[in-house]
Amino acid sequence: MLWRSQLSDSPSSVQSVSPSISAFPSVNVREWSTQPPSLPFAVLDVETTGLSPAKDRIIEIAVVRCAPDGSFLDEWSTLVNPGRDPGPTHIHGITASDLEGAPSFEDIAEELRERLAGSMVAAHNLSFDAGFLAAEFQRAGSTTPDQPAVCTLQLARHVLKGNEGYSLAACAAALGIDHPNAHRALADTRVTASVLAAMITLLHPPSDQDALPFG
Repeated sequence: MLWRSQLSDSPSSVQSVSPSISAFPSVNVREWSTQPPSLPFAVLDVETTGLSPAKDRIIEIAVVRCAPDGSFLDEWSTLVNPGRDPGPTHIHGITASDLEGAPSFEDIAEELRERLAGSMVAAHNLSFDAGFLAAEFQRAGSTTPDQPAVCTLQLARHVLKGNEGYSLAACAAALGIDHPNAHRALADTRVTASVLAAMITLLHPPSDQDALPFG
């Protein structure tokens, strides 16, 4: 993921859109966190050519699916050919040659939809990822998935009160989670999933009864 402080205005892509603002409606984290999660999670992250969903494009996406308690189920990632330059290679490390032969977003849109289906979407700074996905689904002529979502950044502000910062790196450090290869989609998604799982455990610790070998 990109942060505004890391990037100046990037060049426009060939096609500009006005993405829907209703992609992945976010839950109220204070209300949502009062009860243990009931849905599995589809944790996602995107790498992009810049900061504007209307002008920039997704170049990499990853999804890590987790059970309601945050335990790992499976993972998937792909590079995405944006039909333009890859943008700030010095941040995400993805070059034009890496993207040669990669599928377009239209090529992977339905597989992505299937991987998100039936889950609560989770992302760190959800509005960034949701805005780009809404724009890409619109370009592909497809409706945007509208299942509920939780922003782990907002959840961290609720769970990790008083932390020195709430970037993904800061949250991971506060929870004792390693964060290798930052700014690649799968690495960031794995860390986000681990941060989410750790916060769920803090919110809803396993009871002594749950820890017993017999009921």
